[in-house]
Amino acid sequence: MFTMFLLVGVAEYFFQRIPRRHYALNLSFAFVNVFAVGTRAPFLSLCTAYAIQKVGFGLIDLHALGFGGAGGSLFALLVGALIWDFLQYWRHRAEHGSRFLWQLHVLHHCDEHMNVTTASRHHFLELLLAPVFVTIPTAILFQVPPVTIAILSLIPYAWLYFTYANIDLGFGPFWWLLVSPNYHRVHHSLAPEHIDRNFVNWFPVWDILFGTAVAPRWGECPPTGVAGVSVQTLAQAYLLPLKGWRFSRPAAAGDSSFGVKSTIIRALSRQIYHSAQLISCRVRKSARADAFTTSS
Repeated sequence: MFTMFLLVGVAEYFFQRIPRRHYALNLSFAFVNVFAVGTRAPFLSLCTAYAIQKVGFGLIDLHALGFGGAGGSLFALLVGALIWDFLQYWRHRAEHGSRFLWQLHVLHHCDEHMNVTTASRHHFLELLLAPVFVTIPTAILFQVPPVTIAILSLIPYAWLYFTYANIDLGFGPFWWLLVSPNYHRVHHSLAPEHIDRNFVNWFPVWDILFGTAVAPRWGECPPTGVAGVSVQTLAQAYLLPLKGWRFSRPAAAGDSSFGVKSTIIRALSRQIYHSAQLISCRVRKSARADAFTTSS
């Protein structure tokens, strides 16, 4: 994780310079958060996954499906990554859809010079959400080894340093395979058409499935940040959520951004509706086919 941070930082220095004074604040967060995440996340994830599986959870046994040995571990890692990113996607959407959670997340988004250090520009309270939204559901759904889950708790942070690189870099026609710096910059863009788009950390497939994907264009480098929000000191940064909770108005019923619950329910309802339509269509076709066979 630290190695990825250094490599991307050096690349930014040669390709896209950032004002030096801007690095000071973000590096303060990097020092605290990289240490905190690097030491806390694997330990908490390992203990959490072990405790959950100890009481009998882990609904799907990958070894019973024939995925054993090194190949099984690799498959478990990939499946775990997909599950992880799916759950991170909804956690991320929840942060944008809830006025309460947004006040924790806004510190990360208000960086007007997005770069590798932005990946560590998170409020420490926001970092506590990861084990709740990701580790616990992963351990409940799959019998993924606790050690694998502990490894997964670090890999996303390492990859994020690459995706935050302030470098014009994308994957061209294969943008949908994996998140690139250009893909994630769209998420931080101030452009109206980019607001609340490209939520995923790794796999754009989840953005595509839930209708929030915007394909990055080569050479596009939109400005980043949050209009009207600027943080200059660590004190301002850590007090930012308290200020936001104090002065933000309560969400009104019918508000398009009203809370986590409505955000998730609307998206899931659309998926359920379309699935129900497809099943109903197939049932009717099957019934007509049976009736035709009986009459013949």
